[in-house]
Amino acid sequence: MYWRNILTATSPIGLEDRLAHARFTALADPTRLAILTLLRQRDQCVCHLVEALRMKQSIVSYHIAILRRAGLITSWPHPTDRRWLYYTLDRSALEQIAGYIGWLTDEGEYDPDPLPCAADGLRGSGS
Repeated sequence: MYWRNILTATSPIGLEDRLAHARFTALADPTRLAILTLLRQRDQCVCHLVEALRMKQSIVSYHIAILRRAGLITSWPHPTDRRWLYYTLDRSALEQIAGYIGWLTDEGEYDPDPLPCAADGLRGSGS
């Protein structure tokens, strides 16, 4: 696909990268955004997330798995009971996303003059 060539040539993170796609997809869900918001405050285990979100554990675990595959959160075991995992934000992954959004809004390469199109030629011929 031609659009992939454009993204590869100009994008600082290479949107053709599956991880970048997974990250943006993960951020597109309100439940996953709520989980990230809770993890922004402190590391939490699934039981705390279930309680805060008032959702079934299986649903929260499903969304956590998507966030983990996207590299937006990581886990670490409870110090005394390794059956329990705590989840934490991967802030560097979120900083990469913020950097890409910042790159999109940078006007350094922006040209306010649109490219001419066929309609521009039609306007001149009718006078």
